[in-house]
Amino acid sequence: MSVEEKAVYPWAIIGAGPAGLASAGLLLDSGVNSKDILIIDPEFHAGDFGRHWGQVHSNTSVELFLKFFADIKGFDLEDKLLQFRLASMPHKGYCQLKEVSEILLSITNKFRTLLSLTQGYVKNLAVDHGVWQLDVDQRQYQAEKVILATGSDPKSLSHKETVEISLYDALNPPKLRYLINKGDSVAVFGSSHSSMIIMKNLLDLGVNSIINFYLSAPRYAIKMDGWTLYDNTGLKADTAKWAHDNISQKLDPRIQRYISNPENIDRHMPACNKAVYPIGFKARFPEVSGVDVSKYDVNTGIIAPGLFGAGIAFPRKIVNPLGGVEFNVGLYKFMNDIRRVIPIWLKYGL
Repeated sequence: MSVEEKAVYPWAIIGAGPAGLASAGLLLDSGVNSKDILIIDPEFHAGDFGRHWGQVHSNTSVELFLKFFADIKGFDLEDKLLQFRLASMPHKGYCQLKEVSEILLSITNKFRTLLSLTQGYVKNLAVDHGVWQLDVDQRQYQAEKVILATGSDPKSLSHKETVEISLYDALNPPKLRYLINKGDSVAVFGSSHSSMIIMKNLLDLGVNSIINFYLSAPRYAIKMDGWTLYDNTGLKADTAKWAHDNISQKLDPRIQRYISNPENIDRHMPACNKAVYPIGFKARFPEVSGVDVSKYDVNTGIIAPGLFGAGIAFPRKIVNPLGGVEFNVGLYKFMNDIRRVIPIWLKYGL
């Protein structure tokens, strides 16, 4: 613990990635006392965002990242952002996510002096005597309200004849370099932002054969009047330009693309000796006694009385002006969504 323990915390946050830190900062902005907030995390390294995605180029602008940090007053960063490299980068441009992680880690270090931080995995949650009991390794904590900001794990498939390259490694060129050879034929699934980055990474490292299995054509985010078409699912920034040039307008001759159906997979997968599966994420969370955590309210983040979800594991559902449904994903979007529902969370307890 970084500060003195309390018998029962008014708030416990599980996860210290971007959504967990934003939740803590916005609770402070809402008037919650810093001594009333407990954050539990196994590493305190800005979550998966800090551990795994540093080499990934963002599809969020530098400007929005800076607004995320400045708009949460509990971070106390508005006048301090100039000390970070991110602030000197073109605000309309994009960046590697490691530039954002640097600031998230500085917030974590600041919170060590303000909040209660304890390191470990939460194994189980259960209600007893009107409060949540949190089992953390060999310890137990109690909280009136709990926010799960626990993140998500990449989904995967299984093809026994191919060597799987993890999504974490495929999106990290320095690591990927040691996992592939120029003579490899690599299967890449999907037409998402991650899929396009991975195909670019493979080609940049010299792979001369990629087979791309996809369900739909690439979608490109387009700014409209006051909203963005395919804001959460479409390709943006440098990744969109690469996909326009190498997929949509003229297919790079080193890439073959096939609709992802059983017939095509059976026919073409045997030619691949390695594969990457950027096919989405599955929410991870501890066991919660008597509660199906996956059945959260997509409008409010409410899971159960006094139990709430935030971040990529529990995104808010939005509807665009044309009736299209997406889930809101991104640091700035998480901040706005959490800020919107915190007044509800403050009232919705056990």
